[in-house]
Amino acid sequence: MSTPDCHQNQVLLSGLLDGELTAEESAAVTKHLSRCEDCQREYEALRQQMGQLNAISFTEPGDEALNAFWRLPFSGFARNAGLLLVIGSYLLLLGYGTINFFTDDSEWFLGKFAFAGIIIGGLILFSIVIIERAISYQTDPYKEIKR
Repeated sequence: MSTPDCHQNQVLLSGLLDGELTAEESAAVTKHLSRCEDCQREYEALRQQMGQLNAISFTEPGDEALNAFWRLPFSGFARNAGLLLVIGSYLLLLGYGTINFFTDDSEWFLGKFAFAGIIIGGLILFSIVIIERAISYQTDPYKEIKR
C-alpha cells in the first residue's frame, strides 16, 4: 500500500541509483526499501530500466565522418536549396507586405514614408556591405588558404 512516505522515497529512487543523494537521504531511502515491498518493486524496475539504458551506447560522429558528410554531393545541394528557399520566401513575403502596405489607402502617409525610408536605408547598407566584402575578397592575400 502506497503511503506519503512511499511517495517521498520513490522520488529519491533515481538519485539513489545514480549516487546523487546525501548520506542521510541514502540511509533513509535504504531503510524504507528494507521494509516496503511496493517501493522495492519500484526500485528493481527502475534499476533494470537504467541498466538497459546504460547498455545502449552512442558515440558522437568524429570530425572525419562529419567532413565526409559535408563533402557528399547532395548535402551541399540540400543546404543551398534550403537557404535559397528561406531567403526567397522571405523576400517574396516582404515584397507582398510592402506592396499591400503602399497600395492600401487606409494607411497613413507618414507611415508609408517612414517604411520606405527604412527599406531604402536597409538596401543602401546591404549594398555597402556586399561591395566591401567583394573588395576585401579580391584583395585578400590569404583567400587560397582553407579556413
